Amino acid sequence: MVVVIVLLPVVASIARRLAERVERRQEHPTLGSRGLRAVETTARRTRSFLR
Repeated sequence: MVVVIVLLPVVASIARRLAERVERRQEHPTLGSRGLRAVETTARRTRSFLR
């Protein structure tokens, strides 16, 4: 359980950075960057639920 709580912010951070990088290259949101944003949101919600 502790491992999940510790890893969720890392996963959210990596997903956010990748989404930002993709959006900068394409100059608009893509299907992939939207998926990464969804991963980020899910990770944040899960972590807040587990607190």
